[in-house]
Amino acid sequence: MRYVLRLSALLAAFVISSAHGSERILLAQAVPGQVAPQGQVLPAPLPPTPLLSSPTSTACLVGCDTQLMNCQNACIVVGPVTATPSPASTAPCALNCTSQQLVCKNACNRTPQQ
Repeated sequence: MRYVLRLSALLAAFVISSAHGSERILLAQAVPGQVAPQGQVLPAPLPPTPLLSSPTSTACLVGCDTQLMNCQNACIVVGPVTATPSPASTAPCALNCTSQQLVCKNACNRTPQQ
């Protein structure tokens, strides 16, 4: 009996707190055309972004990735190696390739999509 009383008190406290919590959630969510309460500013709605890229944009991005792979492959010495190459000697080349890829992808994103 003692446990039932404690459980019901705990359940009542949970129900009361969740009811107040749902009111706070409703107040925090803005509806278009709704006036903000005094002292609060409603966030500006973000324009929707398409989830899928256009075929032109996708081809441009794939071209940038292919260019990156070709550049990184050129950083690797193929053939008989006389000394063990240090990672520090290939790092600037790989960094340059990655920089070129970022520039290329930014150019793809700037082009108007169909």
